[in-house]
Amino acid sequence: MTPWSGGLRLGAVLLAVAVWLAWIGWRLRRPCGGQAERDAVLPGLLELPQGWRGDRVTVVELESRRGAYVAAEDGVLRVMVPTPALLERVMSELVAWRRGVPPNALTLRVEAAAECGESAWLGRLQAWRQAIADAEARLGCRLPLYLLVRFPAPRRCAGINGALGVVLKGAPCSSLRQWRERLDEWRKQLELQAPGLGDGEGRARFDLRQRAGAVGGWLASQALPALLQGATPLPAPGLQGIALLPAQGGDAALSPWGRARQALSGLAVRPLSAGGGEEGGLPGSWLFGLERGPRLSAGWKLVLNLWLLACLTAMATLAASAWSNRQLLERLAADVAHYRSLPVERDAERRQALLVLERDARELQSHADLGVPLRLGFGFYRARPWHQRIARLIAEYRPPQAAPVSVSLDSLSLFDSGKAALRPDAAASLEPVLAALRQHADRNVLVAGHTDSVGRADANQRLSLERAAAVRDWLVQVSGLPLSRFAIQGYGATRPLASNDDAEGRARNRRVEITLLPFPPVK
Repeated sequence: MTPWSGGLRLGAVLLAVAVWLAWIGWRLRRPCGGQAERDAVLPGLLELPQGWRGDRVTVVELESRRGAYVAAEDGVLRVMVPTPALLERVMSELVAWRRGVPPNALTLRVEAAAECGESAWLGRLQAWRQAIADAEARLGCRLPLYLLVRFPAPRRCAGINGALGVVLKGAPCSSLRQWRERLDEWRKQLELQAPGLGDGEGRARFDLRQRAGAVGGWLASQALPALLQGATPLPAPGLQGIALLPAQGGDAALSPWGRARQALSGLAVRPLSAGGGEEGGLPGSWLFGLERGPRLSAGWKLVLNLWLLACLTAMATLAASAWSNRQLLERLAADVAHYRSLPVERDAERRQALLVLERDARELQSHADLGVPLRLGFGFYRARPWHQRIARLIAEYRPPQAAPVSVSLDSLSLFDSGKAALRPDAAASLEPVLAALRQHADRNVLVAGHTDSVGRADANQRLSLERAAAVRDWLVQVSGLPLSRFAIQGYGATRPLASNDDAEGRARNRRVEITLLPFPPVK
């Protein structure tokens, strides 16, 4: 299908197949190696299918009470890091396993109701900030950070099932001031939403909104300053979003949030019953629009790759067909233009151009008889009108009319003065005429007699005609040509070649002209 030669086509096909097979093998092969390679990656990564390396959304959960490092579910690869000291190593090994691709999201879990000292809690945030800065410096890229803040909800809110789903988004380089403004605006919107009277679920939602608003104020006053500013001159993490999610669990007065509420209100915090705390993985609502990775098996990947290869082949086929049709039309147009540009006088070149047109006509006729070849098909064939144009040019060709051949003989070499009978030695003088007749046997013969001006005009006219008839009769007898091929004419002294005032001029005017004329073209 391509306009290249056979060798180039074969080489291109082999190269494309080799590249495609290499890519398929690279995508489908599973990690293998010795114990040293297995020790260099996180536990659990080698157990994942090969497709998890680049196709799934990767989330690094910076703090979790679960001991597993790796969890994969629903198109999301989660890597848990329980302590800040392990973050840099885990990130390096994860990026190496993903062949240089950083994770799509980092999430720092903050339990608002966890009991801990103020200094310990702020110290943990500072440690995470230091670990994130070290990991970014080691990897040479910014890591997107999100806060997942879990706050306790009363038992009567259990039916809500996390429906609040508060998600706040920001730019990667949002400052502490910008985040505070966003949290304050959000809290003002919550205050404008009144509770539903007589609606238990509505009142529960209102209670959740109030608790979420309180958590937002606590984040703006204590958590975010410790994370985004801190006491050390480190680059601030690229915080891109905050998720506030209710969870069933206890509410302690010694938690950072509890102490903040007690300091603001002056009231003691009444502990909530623990009621079966929920300690699962990251909920799907926190993902901030990150698309989950496809969950395709190796077989489906092979099918999709084959379909992609078929699409590329079809596109290449259509492009090659369009290119071939364009080349055909340009060649036909150039051949016709070249033939039309040649004048009639250059008949040899016109004949060569006509042979090219005849070859084009045979090619187009084969397309009409046997069908358009595949390389010109797929709806791109536009050469049918050219067949009629070329056939018309071939039919209109007419060769140029051949120039007449003329032989002039002195009358005194053929006749005696004043006589119309051929002399005995006249045959020698007529031999050139016979040679011309043999060379141009397909032409007519005109024999014309001429005299000088001596004597009467009517006598000269009659003498010239008789002499032309005598030469004609001799040529008919000797050449064997039919009499119908000959014509005679007597001009007398009406067409002199020179002046009749001197002997030399009169000798030139006494002559017999034999002209071989081509047949007129048949119309």
